Amino acid sequence: MYSGWSPGQAPSNEWIENTNIFLDRAFSMLSLVENDTIKCPCAKCRNYVRHKRFDVEMHLCKHGFRDDYRIWTSHGEGHIEAGSDESLDEADRMDDMLVDLANANPPTIDDEPTASAQAFYRMVSSADQPVHESTTHTTLSAVARLLALKSHYNMSIAHFEANLELLNEILPPESKIPKDFYQSKKLLEGLGMRYVKIDVCYNNCMLYYKENEKKDKCDVCETSRYEEGSGRVPRKVLRYLPITDRLQKLYAYEKTAKMMQSHKRSRSGQMLHPCDGEAWQQFDEDFPDFASDPRNVRLAVATDGFTPFSINAAPYSCWPVFVTPLNLPPCAIMKSEYIFLALVVPGPEHPGKKLNILMQPLVDELLSLWSGVETWDASIKKRFKM
Repeated sequence: MYSGWSPGQAPSNEWIENTNIFLDRAFSMLSLVENDTIKCPCAKCRNYVRHKRFDVEMHLCKHGFRDDYRIWTSHGEGHIEAGSDESLDEADRMDDMLVDLANANPPTIDDEPTASAQAFYRMVSSADQPVHESTTHTTLSAVARLLALKSHYNMSIAHFEANLELLNEILPPESKIPKDFYQSKKLLEGLGMRYVKIDVCYNNCMLYYKENEKKDKCDVCETSRYEEGSGRVPRKVLRYLPITDRLQKLYAYEKTAKMMQSHKRSRSGQMLHPCDGEAWQQFDEDFPDFASDPRNVRLAVATDGFTPFSINAAPYSCWPVFVTPLNLPPCAIMKSEYIFLALVVPGPEHPGKKLNILMQPLVDELLSLWSGVETWDASIKKRFKM
């Protein structure tokens, strides 16, 4: 596996022969093969991404086998016995997450991968990189835990970076913990949780969006798009967080993929779930093609204003718009992890009737989703049109 291959050089005939024997064995084991693919053991994919035989061969010739893969745990050999260390269990769940992500959005195999594929491969690399030699935590698992703590305890960026500074002082100099918040976020870029900034007319008359993207003043009230004397600083900005990727990720994990279909059940005549209501059942009658597949998603949209600053400060009202899938069972529908922030409508005043203008990016995405988007269903290991 490791003799006869060097980066940038043609592999030896012996290496090619032995690699073909390895692939013959792997592809002959039905338990490893899904849709003519196996996990690719190259140094780039590291058993997280599945490819067909030709692509696996090309990857191995170009990148070689992943480091220290002497027991083929993903290609038919048994796992090494391990204790019940909780950190090992955490690492296993991290591996499962990366496999689910790779199945849902397989990275390209081109010579020049896309930016999203590059971000995914960076994340895969950090999943195999121990923080330092005396711990089982990888860089990815450590950063994921730290960012989860930041979110859970509402840490400021300064607080988070102070913790990182302390960790870097305590750990050996060669440790792989990021130095700041930016590097930590960059490491998890492969998750694909992006957001978009869209400039807005100060009076909420229009968005500088699509055909209006290049305009410098509002078509309705002729208010300037930018602050006076500030160059190109917009006066008001709408934050938009696309929901398609997040809906697809619900099907990328086997447990939630099954939960998203739990509403298709025999009805008891009691109001236990939105699917027991007249509106849901009438919609099924009006759109039988949509209703025929329980994986198609019903969404609820809600918004309300809140004051992000002290009441004694200058009055300012901000309007978040939330989206939540109603397919989930009653015990999960209103859990915070299934309520997606889709828009942050800026203040300082109530948007009033102009809220419909500010909802335009979400409406456009919903219309696109109505046409369907290809999605990986981890519960049956197949793609479908969601």
